[in-house]
Amino acid sequence: MPAKLAPERNRGSIIACGELPSNQRTPQLLARIIGMVGDSPRLVLVSAPDQSDDDDIELEAMLTAAGSSQLHRHALTSRASAEQRQLLDLVEQADMVILYAEQPLRLSTLIGGTTLARLLRKRNAASMPVCGIGAGAAVLCEHMLASGTQGPTPRVGSASLAPGLGLTNRVLIDQGGHASDRLGRLLAALALNPFALGVGIDASTVAIIGPDNVMEVIGSGGVTMIDPSEMADSNAAELEPGAPIRITNMRLHSLTGGARYDLDFRRAID
Repeated sequence: MPAKLAPERNRGSIIACGELPSNQRTPQLLARIIGMVGDSPRLVLVSAPDQSDDDDIELEAMLTAAGSSQLHRHALTSRASAEQRQLLDLVEQADMVILYAEQPLRLSTLIGGTTLARLLRKRNAASMPVCGIGAGAAVLCEHMLASGTQGPTPRVGSASLAPGLGLTNRVLIDQGGHASDRLGRLLAALALNPFALGVGIDASTVAIIGPDNVMEVIGSGGVTMIDPSEMADSNAAELEPGAPIRITNMRLHSLTGGARYDLDFRRAID
C-alpha cells in the first residue's frame, strides 16, 4: 500500500517512462522531467543491471546531457545493497529518485521489503517525485505486471502479476514493446484485477501522475489507458492455460502528448 501522507504535505509525482532510446530527443524529454524539481536537483539513479552496467552508464550519460549536474548512480547487486547506509542517506536527501531496470522482477526482488523500499514510499508521501524508466516504471505500482506474452488477444497465463514498490494502487503499467503487443497482456491482467486501470506506455513517452491523481502524457508516443470499471463479463476463471479470454464492456483511451486523465473519476479532462 502507498505510505500515508505526511502532515500538510502532498504526495510526490509518480513518473512512468517508456523505453528511452539513445537519440537526440531523449535528453530533451529527460530535461522536462528533471525540470519538474527545479534547477540543479539532487538525483539518485537506482538500477538493477542483469549482466553489465553498460545500459546504466548510457542512461547516466543521457541524464547528464539533460542537465543533471548532481547525479548519483547506485547499481543494486543484492538485497544487502538496498540496505547500505550511503544509499539510504542519498535517497533521504534526494530531490528525485529514478529507478531503472531491464526486467521488473530483477528490481522488485532486490528492493521489495527492504529499508530502501520503505524509504522510497515515505519520501514519495512527503512530496519527493519517484521516476521509473523502462521496467522500473512497472515496479512503481502495488500490483506489478511482472511478465507476459505478446499479442493483442488476452489469454490465460499471458500476464503475470507480482508485488511492486507500492507507490500507487490505481494503475498497472506495461512499458514494453508496441501497443498491439501490450494489449493482450494488459487485458489479461485486468481480467484478474479489475480494480486497477491499465496503462501501456510507448517508447519516448512519459505518464506523470501528479499529487491530485491526474495523469499527464508527455513525449512523442502514446499511452493506452484501459478502464475495466464497467467490465460486464469475463470467463478467465473458467479456462485452461493459453485459452483466449472473453472480456466485455472495457473502455479504452489512446492518449498523446498534452493529454490529461483523472484517475479518480476515470475520464479524460481538458
